[in-house]
Amino acid sequence: MKEFLKNQKVTYNLMSFTGYKALILFSLLSDGPKSYSEICEYFLKHPYLREKISIDTLRVYINSLKRIGCEVKRVRGEDKISRYIILSNPFELKLSPEQIQSVTKVYKSIVKQMDILELLAMDNFFERIGRYIKNEKFITDMKKISMLNDIDKNLLKDLLDCCDKKEQIVINYNSPNTGKKDIEIIADKIEISNGKIYLYGIGFEYKQYGSFLLNRINNIKEIKLEKTIPDDLQVIRVIYELNREPDKIALNDNEKIIGQNKNKTVIEVVTSNEFLLRQRLLEYGPSCKIIHPDDFKNKFVELLKDMKAGYYCD
Repeated sequence: MKEFLKNQKVTYNLMSFTGYKALILFSLLSDGPKSYSEICEYFLKHPYLREKISIDTLRVYINSLKRIGCEVKRVRGEDKISRYIILSNPFELKLSPEQIQSVTKVYKSIVKQMDILELLAMDNFFERIGRYIKNEKFITDMKKISMLNDIDKNLLKDLLDCCDKKEQIVINYNSPNTGKKDIEIIADKIEISNGKIYLYGIGFEYKQYGSFLLNRINNIKEIKLEKTIPDDLQVIRVIYELNREPDKIALNDNEKIIGQNKNKTVIEVVTSNEFLLRQRLLEYGPSCKIIHPDDFKNKFVELLKDMKAGYYCD
């Protein structure tokens, strides 16, 4: 220890050499099968070891792992190369059927309250912990209930980065009506709505703010160097009243509180997508009342009448 504090260097004198190499080998094989040449290359490039090990020395370290309870085998792949693999180890996390059921139940409950970054972090957590659980049913069940099950996580991370920078991008989108097509948008945010993940942004095709199902986005084809926001972007300003206290309201980025009367709050929203606005106002139910403008209010009333009529028709 005195030597380390003085020089800030790790030397062979400061470690159990055989034990340290056995731990390095355990960590390496835990990531997946490795051939003798791959192990040698790793040890050669290691900052503290920097040397090749013989096949006899490798057997010594493998036997050390076996003595502590690891099941290590050498298997031959389709490429006819032999690789060492750890089939089991005493450090595996074991869950009973009751524990698996409890974890699944808790996950289903909390995932509904997560934003996209929390969901991504949780999915990565279960992916990592799954490496240490020898229970395929648990891993399969967690994948099935994850909202990221059919999402390319690398694409998701790239889109999140585009949203942070508000970049103008071209995505290849599998539209349910027209099939695969390129869509140019200014990326704004990614959110979860009704159990599905959407990319939101200003679309150039219809000159309005829109949403795109993430699992229908194939890839990002281009990231524009300069933004060119459409001059003829359609924008409407709507004022509505909500029977809630301000601290009980989760405002969107395009909303702001402009008034308050007892337990009623007046909100102004500016948007270019009437459909998304209607969906939001419908979620509030009878606690919401549109104040301005009259043409939007009248169309909304007609929508409510049509919905009501649908319940009484044969």
